[in-house]
Amino acid sequence: MKVFTRHCAECGEAFQSKRADKEFCCTPCRQAFNNRRMQRGAELYDLFRIMRRERDVAKTEGVWAEMCRLERQWNDEDEGQKTWQSAKKALANLKGKGSIPIGVVVARGITGKARTAVKLS
Repeated sequence: MKVFTRHCAECGEAFQSKRADKEFCCTPCRQAFNNRRMQRGAELYDLFRIMRRERDVAKTEGVWAEMCRLERQWNDEDEGQKTWQSAKKALANLKGKGSIPIGVVVARGITGKARTAVKLS
């Protein structure tokens, strides 16, 4: 059986794995990585919803600037290490959870009525 040498996505240490796609050297590293992502997601949730649903408030209150400040702070905390998933994996996770199929946009017109979903090319 082939053994792969990988680097842990959390601590950066090299480790051996029988799986080519294993990302973490141990359970505590996997948990730390996922817990940090959940915490950060919770911090962004309200800001993102304000950006989408209350644009005038978002502009007045500087919501986008705050989101950028948070990302810069996280990057400093992570010391430049990539602590996010690839776009391909993140989108695959959404699709796997039964979310709107990738590439389909559902929007509401000015009247608030749902418009037909559009497939992006």
